[in-house]
Amino acid sequence: MANDQNLIPINQRTKSEQREIQTKGGIASGKARRKQANLKKAFQTLLESEVNNEQMRELLISLGYTPTNAMALALVVLQKALNGDMKAFQEIQSLIDKE
Repeated sequence: MANDQNLIPINQRTKSEQREIQTKGGIASGKARRKQANLKKAFQTLLESEVNNEQMRELLISLGYTPTNAMALALVVLQKALNGDMKAFQEIQSLIDKE
């Protein structure tokens, strides 16, 4: 448990201390945003790449879809929803409602 008597509110610190704390926070925030953006780019790249599973690839092609990981994932989620998985159904519904 923190000792509240040791905590000094930001408005009771000197201007230079405030600036130093804010600078550290800004740097940490930038690192976190870059990390999140890099992760998002990695997932986008993976989703756009072709499916490795030959069965899934053939199924997607036979249905007239591009055999990407994104389409395979969409098909799997749809199959789960059709089998009664309410969470999968709700995810599909939320994606449709965004448009």
